[in-house]
Amino acid sequence: MHNREPTVLTTVTTAPSVGLDQESCGRHGPPPRSGIRTWARRGLLTIVATLLTLALIGAVYQSAATRIDRRAYPPPGQLVDVSGHRLHLNCAGHGSPTVIMEAANLGMSAHWVRVQQQIAASTRVCSYDRGGMGWSDAGPGIRDASAISAELHTLLTSAGIPGPYVLAGHSYGGLYTLGYAATYPEDVAGVVLIDSSHPEQFVRSPAGQAIFKRTTRFGAVIGLLTRLGVTRAIHLLPAHPDLPPEQQGQVKAFNSSTLQVTTSIQEFRATPQTSEQVRSTPGLANKPLAVVIAGEQPSDWLQLQDELAALSSNSVHQEVSGATHTSLLYADRDAAVSSAAIVHVIQSIRTGRPLDR
Repeated sequence: MHNREPTVLTTVTTAPSVGLDQESCGRHGPPPRSGIRTWARRGLLTIVATLLTLALIGAVYQSAATRIDRRAYPPPGQLVDVSGHRLHLNCAGHGSPTVIMEAANLGMSAHWVRVQQQIAASTRVCSYDRGGMGWSDAGPGIRDASAISAELHTLLTSAGIPGPYVLAGHSYGGLYTLGYAATYPEDVAGVVLIDSSHPEQFVRSPAGQAIFKRTTRFGAVIGLLTRLGVTRAIHLLPAHPDLPPEQQGQVKAFNSSTLQVTTSIQEFRATPQTSEQVRSTPGLANKPLAVVIAGEQPSDWLQLQDELAALSSNSVHQEVSGATHTSLLYADRDAAVSSAAIVHVIQSIRTGRPLDR
């Protein structure tokens, strides 16, 4: 009997102590894990809902602003049907051969305004917008040199602009110029390359490969930001200040266009195909070729430009001191040098004499 009672008493007195400890933890201790998960889920849903709302607002803003821009900046040229979609073509001046100008990546016809005005005094000159750029409708398929050359050929035929042409390409547009000259050699009388891209510039050196990868990654980000209206809202892709005010407005509007930005990304992503197409083509034989480059460039870029100049046995190579990649088109003084190079090629074609070196 005496051995059992302590056991009973221990049981009775110990049980309430355990119960009080549990109640104390329920009132003052950390919340259960299920509560933490619930609050985490609620917080995550709030963040997701907020982001989706902002994305919807941005997309609506982008769509409405794009429609306003389209009304504010009507096409200065004509829209020509090209196999089911329309391309914008803007021509000025009179005479032969006609100069056809090919813009850079993210470039459009408005970028050529200074050069076009200067060339129009000598001959007929046409700037145009590739499919999905400027005032042109989106083009189908991969946006490589082959597709773009075919669309340009159809555009010129449909618009009734006979060859042969002098092709002028700036920056990345130089690749398309060379691609067209190789695909339709009978249509091309001469070529002018203005600080042009080279078909091996993104593969020959580790630095070039790194630039291609970095630009491709940036394109993915900028494409999303443009769809959501961020590019437009913060003026992420501004127009160059050296352009005339009217063209500044046009470029600013279209640099915020989802279609133009995404098309530029598609063109750049097709660089491996474009480069291979241009690299595998023959040279220009003895057709007049002028290569104009901005001054004070690194040696590897100069070597690439020397190789471009070697595509024809009838070529001139001019380095413009103090010029930049963009000033060769946008600034009066440097654009005049680019225009003079084009006129030089025109005169060689008209007279049948080689270019003066």
